[in-house]
Amino acid sequence: MANLASLQDTLARWIRTPLFRNGVSFLLGTVFGLVVLGWIIWPVQYVDTTPEMLRSDIQLDYLRMAVDSYGISGDAVLARSRFESLGERKLDLLASLREDGLTDPERLHQFEILIAGLYATGSETSQPATASVPVVGIKDPLSVLAIMGILIGGAIAIVLAVNIRRHRIATVLETPSGREELSLEAEEELVENSPPADEAVSAAAEGEGTEPLERFVSTYALGDDLYEDSFTINSPSGDFLGECGVGISEPIGVGEPKKITALEVWLFDRKPSRTSTTVLMSQYAHDKDDVRATLAPRGLPVLAVPGADFWMDTPGLSLRVVIRELIYGPGPLPQNSYFERLTLQLEVWAKGK
Repeated sequence: MANLASLQDTLARWIRTPLFRNGVSFLLGTVFGLVVLGWIIWPVQYVDTTPEMLRSDIQLDYLRMAVDSYGISGDAVLARSRFESLGERKLDLLASLREDGLTDPERLHQFEILIAGLYATGSETSQPATASVPVVGIKDPLSVLAIMGILIGGAIAIVLAVNIRRHRIATVLETPSGREELSLEAEEELVENSPPADEAVSAAAEGEGTEPLERFVSTYALGDDLYEDSFTINSPSGDFLGECGVGISEPIGVGEPKKITALEVWLFDRKPSRTSTTVLMSQYAHDKDDVRATLAPRGLPVLAVPGADFWMDTPGLSLRVVIRELIYGPGPLPQNSYFERLTLQLEVWAKGK
């Protein structure tokens, strides 16, 4: 059971990664665009194509009609053009026509003399009869408008979703009501594990200016069993620098909704491709050696304390995480063991080059 739970936890954490989400989005887009749109709703239709694109049996019928036409009209130029339009298989088709016995032998003989003379004199033309290039058959103007509407609507939806996630800033009270008081030992341990103030200031000073490059707010509430927030980090010029986010790391107890005893805060730096992860633990998870041992491989352990902050760094980015609100859940589980509500403010700086 322990191995199964560990496997499920690993899969759940992998599903929350940007790589998995981008891969699923690409796969769904490919299936929808290729199968639904390309094969079902608006399949490709070929119009005015050359005989070279036809099936072999229809090519044989076409050549038979070309032979009959030459036998009647005697138009050598038109006959040669029709023969050349059959492409690379034209000589094989002529041999097949000779063997099936369905064409007038006299007309076929005249046609073969014409073709033999064509190759003997070296006057073969490489240009087939004039024909239109295959085009997609979209005959109804409403279909074109529908495609444009879908593309424009999808682009607008994506832009709105990105802007909402990037600029979602909630109003957070400095002294949240109802939050639990932690022990003095917990406060002291947080101070010991937190980076010194001068290091935090220098980390922010490495960025351009005193204001953060990006600022986000994320709130977890009891009952949000699929909680996962991710935010895109862009430079002032709009270049993609990376991502940051928060997600569920470890539940405790049984039953619904899940009781979350630890969250993961992560920072992804595009150049170089590095990810820094911090496990934000409840007081119970932090004090229990077995729980801490389970969470240790997932990232740097940090005790959640109301009003405190901690820093995360990659080669190109610095992330300051401020705990704006912390409320523990009541119930039969151990005290201060799971979060009822937790609000984090994420501030990102780009380090100077």
